[in-house]
Amino acid sequence: MATHSDADLILRLYDLRRESVMREARAWFAGWMPATPEEAKAVLAFGPGENAWMRQVTSYWEMAFSMANEGAIDAALFAKNCGEGLLFCAKCQVLKERFPGAWTRTMPEAETFIARSTVAQEKLAMFRKRFA
Repeated sequence: MATHSDADLILRLYDLRRESVMREARAWFAGWMPATPEEAKAVLAFGPGENAWMRQVTSYWEMAFSMANEGAIDAALFAKNCGEGLLFCAKCQVLKERFPGAWTRTMPEAETFIARSTVAQEKLAMFRKRFA
């Protein structure tokens, strides 16, 4: 059963997503879809710009999923509020399938959470269909 502390943490996570650079990074990653392995691999090259945005977005969600995986937040409540994280996890999975060897970024904390949550599995399946 979710507590007031769980709800507070969900709201704090939401507030972090509203920071201006994070908003820019989220908007870019949500809309970016490489057409070639070279485009995918270029974003993985460490540096500023798109690579920094990709790392910011995926590491933010990996941090949030790790909190749920470790029991720091109610898993059922988190599953209902982590849609964007699931979208980005689905995107990483699809890119890895489309561009094996070129795209290596994964979200293991998200995948661990998904394996334990029926709600997350259903949302992930919906997001993966959008990338088809």
